[in-house]
Amino acid sequence: MPGIPFDPAAFTAFGEGYGSFLTGRVVDMFYFPLFTWPDWMPLVGGDVFFGAIFNFADAAISCGAIAILLFYNKHLLKEAQPSPTPEQSEQCD
Repeated sequence: MPGIPFDPAAFTAFGEGYGSFLTGRVVDMFYFPLFTWPDWMPLVGGDVFFGAIFNFADAAISCGAIAILLFYNKHLLKEAQPSPTPEQSEQCD
């Protein structure tokens, strides 16, 4: 693939790699160079589209924290509403 200055990842045989079994390094980093912008494009020409390198575990933690922040407000509003007392429920019947 032109424009990518490295070889794609490949699987290694069991026991080979960064270290022996269960003593290796963290290798759950992802890089998705989807394509390289054409050189004639202003500002982005020659750059890789989505050149971010990220760790899957960190991305999952960040997404979970954002979800908590977004949806915790609904939980607080639900708890803030007063629940009907027994007298109020009798009046409804």
